[in-house]
Amino acid sequence: MGRLQEEGSSPIHSFRLSTVSASRPTETGMTHEPTGLDLAMKLHYLKVVYIYSAQTARDLTVMHVKWPLFQLFEHIPWIVGRFRRHDSGRLFIKCNDCGTRFVESQCDLTLEEWLRVPDRSVDESLVYHQPVGPGLAYSPLIYIQMTRFKCGGLAFGLSWAHIMGDLFSLSHFFNLWSRTLAGEEIYWPKPSNLQKGCPNPTSTTDKEPGSIKQVDPVGDLWVVSNNRKMTTYSFNVKVNDIKSQLPANRNEFEILTGIIWKCIAKARGKSEPVAITIIRPDPNGLKHRAVRNTQMISSVHVDFSVVHANLDDILKAMVEATDETFLINELGERDEDFIVYGAKLTFVDMSEVDFYEAKVRETSPRSVYCNVQGIGDNGAVVVYPAAKKDERVVMVTLPEDEMEKVKGELEKCGLVKELSNGE
Repeated sequence: MGRLQEEGSSPIHSFRLSTVSASRPTETGMTHEPTGLDLAMKLHYLKVVYIYSAQTARDLTVMHVKWPLFQLFEHIPWIVGRFRRHDSGRLFIKCNDCGTRFVESQCDLTLEEWLRVPDRSVDESLVYHQPVGPGLAYSPLIYIQMTRFKCGGLAFGLSWAHIMGDLFSLSHFFNLWSRTLAGEEIYWPKPSNLQKGCPNPTSTTDKEPGSIKQVDPVGDLWVVSNNRKMTTYSFNVKVNDIKSQLPANRNEFEILTGIIWKCIAKARGKSEPVAITIIRPDPNGLKHRAVRNTQMISSVHVDFSVVHANLDDILKAMVEATDETFLINELGERDEDFIVYGAKLTFVDMSEVDFYEAKVRETSPRSVYCNVQGIGDNGAVVVYPAAKKDERVVMVTLPEDEMEKVKGELEKCGLVKELSNGE
């Protein structure tokens, strides 16, 4: 899943870095306090790429692209600030207008040549990424890469520190960028108007949440250390093909989760996963449309073999998922380091994120890539909308030594076709 950024190592080259911040200085002394849930996500990063056609983006200059960012950062100054620590050691953001890194690059291929590859994990090279640290006072929280294709098309790749907010936050941020580019006036709710933290569920237990894993202390360099080499593979699947796997009236994400869980269990054999994590948007959080972590994190555990179970039994077990968001929010307040994605096999439902709302000159992106950086050894599956409304993109990140087996199982069940022909 690594990204080759050295000159000459890929069709992407001529990197040029600059800094973008708010057009007006932030009030002196302003700070932003992350929640426990924010802190629990600090070793993860979100990556999204929006690709626009030459007809749509050919005349867009760097200044056209930067100007809406200047305005947006006035409303959300903490995302262009830098992390500091209180005397207690707890992290906070100093809103000091240090800015985000803006990266310009060139691609030797046309957009059509670039999009010819079915596996969209190649879009990873359109995202410039550096982890936070080891110098917290100097580490940007966002990188925005603008890549010009040979034909004039454009790609915008965002690397986003998950501690600031979830995928809905990132998507909303970029949607507002596109609306500001179009000349619209935008509204951003004030932090004081937002509910902080996670509501306490009606019933909780004293058990540690199963969907989070404590890792060795990382200090001020926020990087996950994997014991196995990870790789990413993606494919598109039609919604009707998903639902045809089970006649019952089930959500397509849940059906897809059950099918892929079973495929991975078959590939892993005796070490089949009997517990998974499901990350979905919080419907209440969607109303605020703000930069924050509001996702719901649930744990599913079964006492039967997933390999030999039928799909309906797996889906019934998923209905009994335990919401652990509040527990994770409490755990995040500890002075410890954790991972969520890949602590257990993790399924991420981004089906409701309309990435294609980010229109440039009233035209949606040709393609969107979405994934998570910093996934633990148990792997993760991210599901989000494709350019065609009746399709979903499935981004699978697993240990490299088991990916081919999983692909074979996906082919057997009909989700992936013609792997034998190199597709």
